[in-house]
Amino acid sequence: MRVLTLLLFMLAIFLINAHFIRVGEEENRIWPPMVLALLSLILLLRTPNLLRVNWKLLVSPVVLLFALNLVWLGIVQFWSVAPAGGRSHIILLWLTLVAALALSEERPYRSVLAFVGCLCIVYAWSWAGAAAGQDWVVLDRSQWRLKGVMMHPQTLALVAITGVIVGLVWQLNRQTAGAVPHRGRMTAFFLVSLATLLATQGRSLTAFFVVTLFVVYFFHIKGPKRIWVLLAGIAIGIALYVAVDIILPMISRGQEETLSGRTIIWEMTLREIAKAPFLGFGFGTYQDYFSSFYNNWSPGHAHNLWLQVTFESGLVGTVLYTFFLLALMQRGYRFQRDTGLVSYTLCLTIFCLLGGMTSVFLGEKLSTLYGLLLLLALQEERLRLEALARQRVGTLPLHRPSASPSGTEARPPGAEPQPA
Repeated sequence: MRVLTLLLFMLAIFLINAHFIRVGEEENRIWPPMVLALLSLILLLRTPNLLRVNWKLLVSPVVLLFALNLVWLGIVQFWSVAPAGGRSHIILLWLTLVAALALSEERPYRSVLAFVGCLCIVYAWSWAGAAAGQDWVVLDRSQWRLKGVMMHPQTLALVAITGVIVGLVWQLNRQTAGAVPHRGRMTAFFLVSLATLLATQGRSLTAFFVVTLFVVYFFHIKGPKRIWVLLAGIAIGIALYVAVDIILPMISRGQEETLSGRTIIWEMTLREIAKAPFLGFGFGTYQDYFSSFYNNWSPGHAHNLWLQVTFESGLVGTVLYTFFLLALMQRGYRFQRDTGLVSYTLCLTIFCLLGGMTSVFLGEKLSTLYGLLLLLALQEERLRLEALARQRVGTLPLHRPSASPSGTEARPPGAEPQPA
């Protein structure tokens, strides 16, 4: 049952960003109702686990701030320019939070393995479609970009990057715990992920991805050399970003297009934010709002996390969501400090914040990365609370020599039988 509900959760968060199957009219899509049904089924099957969730987890900053932000989003819908669609997405986020709480007893590494397993199916299905010459696996035949079974090439690139980040953290945590590494299988997974990322042609995402990989190693290694790892990652990331997102568009299109046209979208968004700076226009309204100005066309999002959140939920929502992101980083850092393991939450949040400068991964509607990050954050916080509780009663010393004759270091909490 535990494995089944975890897989159902992964299926739900993948379906929310999957290539839409439309039924009847153009806007009637089948996936969101299926996601709603899957999350409800998880709650039904996991009700006993939900009832015995540690109260300290329920009052943790991550849960409280996320719930408070959702409450504010619900209030904003009273003056929203498109309230119906926003309410359904807010309900999905509430269900995801409660489902993540119900699954918080699972070890984080099991969630990562379930995510990687589902991602392998996505890769196989997407590349099989490309090999068969199917039109649905590419965005545009004239400019070949793989999107596979996901709704957009950037979405496929994002889940591929997420898979590499969490897979690398899992491998490094196994090394920290003294477990046998799965070098062959993980190397094959990383190579397929990188090939998929290249096929999507996700430009700026690649630069932020490289920086995040260096950040992961920064958290893993010890000693003074770690600062050089971080500086090298920042330097290489900046160089990649300038090359692939500024210079390359200029060469390929024969004209300068600052930040691939994002500055135009930012200026347009700021101009509208000034009309309702404190309360916003309503959650999930960005595309609907701007489509009225451009003959039913508009950018999918503001290409900046804080502009997106400010437009939809005002400065009040921006403050709440910024505190939520800070809580994710703080709890991820505390998890690393208290367990000696690299935090999935911290690494993914850093990637999202870097990418949030030119795109929107968090703060919007439910997405694959959003759901996974929320689940891992709750699981790591629950694991950290349990480890500290055992430490207080003297049953689990942290980072102290064990009582074994060999005098080896005790494994970090959560490392048995696998690293967290």
